Amino acid sequence: MSINEYNKEVKIYTLSRKLIQNASLIKQGDDSITVVFSNTSRDDVKQLMENDVIQNNVIILMTHNIKGMCYFHGECTNIYSGEGARNVNVVFSILQKLETIQRRQDVKVKVHNLKIQLSLPFRSMKEVSAELIDISAGGILFSCPSEMLMEKEIVIYHFHSPRISFDVKARILRIQNVTVKTKDSEQELRCYGCCYEDLKPNEEYSIREFVLYLQREEILREREKNAYLD
Repeated sequence: MSINEYNKEVKIYTLSRKLIQNASLIKQGDDSITVVFSNTSRDDVKQLMENDVIQNNVIILMTHNIKGMCYFHGECTNIYSGEGARNVNVVFSILQKLETIQRRQDVKVKVHNLKIQLSLPFRSMKEVSAELIDISAGGILFSCPSEMLMEKEIVIYHFHSPRISFDVKARILRIQNVTVKTKDSEQELRCYGCCYEDLKPNEEYSIREFVLYLQREEILREREKNAYLD
């Protein structure tokens, strides 16, 4: 069972779904994962496994940008010291995939004439300008006439809102032609649909906040337009 491409945040539960530890994913194999428990000791983790876990069996929650929330039945097979004085690495073999809960589709907002900057890691971190077509808390759709990008290619989106700026890693999942209306005509653009990867919770919150801001702006524009027509 391949478990590649999952996000770094991992939650470890007992078989009765009681949370026992938050962890960070550091290694993924075909049938196992290695996570790091922070601010603890090897003895504390061993005691945790002996006292709170039945025969080293746990439920592991991992998240995926496409699949959503994925629960696995796992077994602790190794505990060893990690990098840093209070970090412990724990290896779990994946016994069974229990369930997948698809995240609710986020609100997707179309944008108007919004230029963005991208870096292209596969192309010596080349900086390019692009036009944002739509954005959600899960990904972006953009056009980039100066480059012919490929599916699965990574881009670095330099996210900027009125409140904050930071870089977001995104992967191209699809390439599609989109018809965009201008004042005088329609234009067909080659566009790239991306999902974010390794997004931190505070970054997701900021993007979601920005999407809601754009949604409010769109509602105001429509109201002003309708008021003018009336």
